[in-house]
Amino acid sequence: MNSKLHTYRFELLLIALTLLLFDKAFIPNHQFFTKVVWPFNMIILGITSFGIFNERVEIIKIAKNILFLFSIIIPLIFEFIVQSSMLTQLSFWIYIIYYCFIFIEILRQIFEKSESSISVIFGSVSGYLLLIVIAQFSFLLIEFNYPNSFSGLQKFGIPSIYNQLSYFSMTSITTVGYGDIAPLTDTSRLITMFFTIIGQFYLVALVGIIISRFTFKSQE
Repeated sequence: MNSKLHTYRFELLLIALTLLLFDKAFIPNHQFFTKVVWPFNMIILGITSFGIFNERVEIIKIAKNILFLFSIIIPLIFEFIVQSSMLTQLSFWIYIIYYCFIFIEILRQIFEKSESSISVIFGSVSGYLLLIVIAQFSFLLIEFNYPNSFSGLQKFGIPSIYNQLSYFSMTSITTVGYGDIAPLTDTSRLITMFFTIIGQFYLVALVGIIISRFTFKSQE
């Protein structure tokens, strides 16, 4: 199973990320989305993320397996987790670390490819969407620890704030910036700018690499 996940890793990861970020638009029932759809999305993302790795270093393999298990367990018991401030923060940190882990691995695999392909393009898009998810959990962690770090948020619990910060993450990394949600504190502003810069650098670097490889291939 792991070999098949690795073969189609970028395609499956892109589907999982697309569902996580955008299927809320088609599910107006907030309670159903929170209790059923969101956990399903997170579990699917955890499973598809597992296929990204194909490492031989034992310590990385152990760390990956532990983070993978937590990424599956957390959505299943999230209603219990949110009753504890410590467990909630720990969950956010686990997702941030795990997805950073995957993001770095995606970059490594893309840069190691000698030529561009559909798989590399899928991987590049997946990396970009994954960066949005990492930003989303980072903003959520900031707002959880320091309430009112962002203006324009409607406070109806963590799931509601999660959805609003998902939108804010997209507009920030894509530099659209509508301004309906905005960082208010030094920490939230600096983290927002950090992800904005990383997002722009990612786009410029990856697009440049893909175009140069296609150009080089066409000249052969």
